Amino acid sequence: MLSFSTISGQQLYQPRIIIGVTYAMFFLPYSGTSIPAYIIALLFLVVNLAHLRFKAIDAVILSVILVWFILKCQQSSLASAVTLLRYYFGFYIFYLFFNNLSFKLNFEKLLFWISVVVIIEAFLINTILPPNLLPNYPKNEMVEDAFKTQILGFYQRPYSIGTNSSITSTILVLLLFCIEEYKQKSGLKIPRKLLAIATFAVVILGSGVGYILYLLYLIYRINPFKNILRTIISISAVLVVYVLLFVVDIGAAGGLDKISNVYMSFLFDFKAAQIDDTLTAFKSDVSFWLIGQKFDDPKDLIIWSDFAWENLFYCTGLIGFITTIIIFVVKTNRFNLIPLIIFALGAIHYGAMYSLPGQLLLGYLFAKSYTNFVKEYVKKNSRKSALRVIEA
Repeated sequence: MLSFSTISGQQLYQPRIIIGVTYAMFFLPYSGTSIPAYIIALLFLVVNLAHLRFKAIDAVILSVILVWFILKCQQSSLASAVTLLRYYFGFYIFYLFFNNLSFKLNFEKLLFWISVVVIIEAFLINTILPPNLLPNYPKNEMVEDAFKTQILGFYQRPYSIGTNSSITSTILVLLLFCIEEYKQKSGLKIPRKLLAIATFAVVILGSGVGYILYLLYLIYRINPFKNILRTIISISAVLVVYVLLFVVDIGAAGGLDKISNVYMSFLFDFKAAQIDDTLTAFKSDVSFWLIGQKFDDPKDLIIWSDFAWENLFYCTGLIGFITTIIIFVVKTNRFNLIPLIIFALGAIHYGAMYSLPGQLLLGYLFAKSYTNFVKEYVKKNSRKSALRVIEA
C-alpha cells in the first residue's frame, strides 16, 4: 500500500516498508555487495513512473548522463560502462528516489548505529575476528595482509560501511555537520552521549582525513564568527594543529603516520603526479577528454582510489566532471551547503560520496525531502525553545 502526503504543495509517495529498507541500505556493504540498493530504488521509480515529478533541470541532467553512458558503451566494454555509471552517478538514482518520498531520515539514530557498528567491528577485528573474513574488506589472494593497515604496530583500523576507514569517518563527520546544522538553527544542541560515541568512532577509525574534517566540525560547532573571542579561539586552534602536524610532526613521533608531515607531503606530491598522468594519457585520444579513459575490463577501472575528483575526470571526462559540478551547483541551497562542502572536501582524498552510504546521503541532501525536513524541524523546535525561555 502507498500512503500519500502533501509537502510544500508536492504530492509524494511513501510505502511503509521502504522506511526500514532504506535504513538497511546503509549497512549493505557488510554483505559484500551494494547492488540490491540500486535495484530497490530503480524498481520503486519504475513502479511509480506515472507519478514521478521532474523539474526541467532534472530531465536535462538525466539526459546528459544517459548520453555519456551511451558514448561510454561504444568506447569501453559494457560491464565497465555500467560499473562507472553506478559508481559515479548512482547518487542521482537515490536523489530521484528520495525526491519522490515524504521521507525524513533520522540522522541522529543513523549516526548512533553507524558509530556502534564501527566500535563493535574495531573490537572484533583486533581480538577474535580476522578482517579478511568480513565482506566489507578488500580481498587479495596473493598476499594475505596486502590491505591491512595498522597503527602503532598493533591496532587494525575498522573499515565499516564505507569499506574504507577514510570514507566511513567522512560519513560520520558529515552526519555530525548535518545534525549540528539544524540543531543550531533550532537553538538546540546535539546530545552529549551521541557526540561522545560518534567522536570515539571517528578516533578509532584512524583516518587523517577524518581527523581534519572533525577539527573543522569542532570549529563550526562553536560558531567561530559569532564574536571576536570565538574567532580568536578558532584561528588559534587551527594554528596549533598546523604547528603540531607540520612543525612538531606529532604523527611521526607517535607512530600515527596518517597525520604525519611526511605522509601529508607524500599525498600532495602523489596527487600532483596523478593529475599529470591523466593529462598525459588524454593526449593520445581527443575522445578521452569528453568521456574519459577507455576501459576494456572492469578490473582496470579507477574507482575506490585516493583522489576522487581526479578519478572522476579520468573515468568520465569533461562531460562527467562538468555534469557533477553542475549538479552540485543547482542542487545546493542554504540547508545543504555545509554538508555538501564536507563531501567535496573529503573527495580530495577518498570519495565518500561515491560509496553506497555516501550516495544515499548525497541523494537525500539534494532531494526536496531533506529541505522540507530541516524547515519543519527548525520551525517546530524553535517554537519549543522559545517557550522554554519564556517559562524560565
